[in-house]
This record gives sequence, structure tokens and C-alpha cells, in this order.
Amino acid sequence: MILVDTNIILRLILNDSPILSPKARIIFDKITKNKAKIFISLLTISETIFTLERSYKIPKVEIVKSLSQIFKLTNLTVEKQTLVERTFAYYIEKNISFPDAYHVALMQKKKIKQIYSFDEDFDKFPQIQRLEI
Repeated sequence: MILVDTNIILRLILNDSPILSPKARIIFDKITKNKAKIFISLLTISETIFTLERSYKIPKVEIVKSLSQIFKLTNLTVEKQTLVERTFAYYIEKNISFPDAYHVALMQKKKIKQIYSFDEDFDKFPQIQRLEI
């Protein structure tokens, strides 16, 4: 198995580099042709989303659509994929950051009901009690 870094995914999605984007496509072609098994970490997903959203101003729905298509590849493993899919839903539906959405999904999985945070985005979830002190 081979770990894929953020820059590979960015070049694939953005197709913005005449040199690097074709190389990224070759890597993902290897996956689809069963010539490579790939692992994408949670940190890579988070960094990819942050970069696409902040630097390239790509809407959340488009980001999730692009990443979800990549995640469907058969020889590709996504760290905590079920949790990431739930995170995507909160990220879009509640219009919150990917890390906050991940924390909500994780809290639900772990049955955690409270969070210490100054971030009012957690108030969008009635099942979570946000604590400041």
C-alpha cells in the first residue's frame, strides 16, 4: 500500500498543472488498473479540503463530490471512511468547517455529548452541549 499526499489529490482535482496534473492522473490510473493500492489519511483529506476551500474558493459541494468520486476507487483505502462520509454530510448541511464536522461525527460515534469550545458552530447540533467553562 502507498500513501498519497495532498498535492497529488489537488493536482488531480484541479487539473491545473501541465506537468504535475498528468502525473497525478497516471497515479490514479494505476489504482483503477489494479497496479497500486493507495491509502489516503484523514490529515490528507483535511488539508485537501482546506486548500480547495480557502486557496481556490471551491464550494463545499464540489469538494465533496470530487473527493467522493476518488474514494469510490476499489484499490483505495480512506482512513476512517465511514466517519469521513458522515463528516461530509455535516460539513455541507450545517455549513461548518471540516474539522468541526469531523468532531461532531466522532462525538456521535463515541457517544460524547459535551464539548469545550468557543466555536458556536457546535450550537447547530442540539444533541451537543457546548461548554466554555
